Amino acid sequence: MAKKKGPKKVKITQVRSGIGRQGGHRRTIRALGIKRHQQSVVHELTPAIAGMIDKISFMVEVEEVE
Repeated sequence: MAKKKGPKKVKITQVRSGIGRQGGHRRTIRALGIKRHQQSVVHELTPAIAGMIDKISFMVEVEEVE
């Protein structure tokens, strides 16, 4: 059977605190669905999600998942 080709999925984990960060960075973390430090969420890698990850790349760790 052929594998279904679809959008890539990524696991995003917050590894740095949001305390003392700019409001836009904290709002971006919340928009991704991350509510607390060390929490992980899985999203499809769309241009919007990629832009959010790029904006807060110093605060998160990103892994590709199947």
